[in-house]
Amino acid sequence: MNRSWGADPPNGRPTRSGTAPQGPATVTPLPGLADSGSAALTSPRHFCLADELAPMVGVWERLLVLHLPDRTGRCRTCTQGGTGLPGTQWPCALHGIAELARRRHGRAQGA
Repeated sequence: MNRSWGADPPNGRPTRSGTAPQGPATVTPLPGLADSGSAALTSPRHFCLADELAPMVGVWERLLVLHLPDRTGRCRTCTQGGTGLPGTQWPCALHGIAELARRRHGRAQGA
């Protein structure tokens, strides 16, 4: 069972709220975010989470500090479950969400 942030159950599989969506959502990646060193964010959930994190400066700052690449280009914090070994290419989704929250906070502050 996958309990990762943003992980969706396979299409058509029963969930607590009924049945999972049958097709992929058509969402456009945030312009300029993927080319700035952050993971491409394509799920509406990413944007909602970034909106919630934007006023929590300490949280997204900590995420940006923790989710950095190692020498092999993998996220130092995101690991393969139970192994402690890095398993996610950097930039990971959490880094991307934290970066988006930082940008949205900056816009809200007028920066």
